[in-house]
Amino acid sequence: MKKTLKNSEVFERLHSLKPLLSRRDKIGYIAARNYRFLSNSLVEYETIRRSLIEKYGEEGKDEHGAPTYVLKMDSPNFKQFCDELAPFNEMEHEVELMTAKYDDAAGNLSGEEILAIDWMLED
Repeated sequence: MKKTLKNSEVFERLHSLKPLLSRRDKIGYIAARNYRFLSNSLVEYETIRRSLIEKYGEEGKDEHGAPTYVLKMDSPNFKQFCDELAPFNEMEHEVELMTAKYDDAAGNLSGEEILAIDWMLED
């Protein structure tokens, strides 16, 4: 199904799929496919978002000890980051998404998981 979404909506949906990517069933397959399509649609947005995190964030280390940039919500620069990113959050584009039936999720996913991917489920 084709759907027009804002970058901010795509970003949220992308992250809601992460817990399902290790599944080896129909839900996992659909989640992986949607994750790939959503990721591809955010390439330019992510480039801008990362550059703003570098601009307004602080140097830190990732889980492997590699240098990275971190921007915390309590940072004095966080509002500037949000203001500069805001126009890109609102940009819309069309993405192709697969859906699953609620019946596929019932009994296979927790209530929290179903709520997180409700956008991907249909009757």
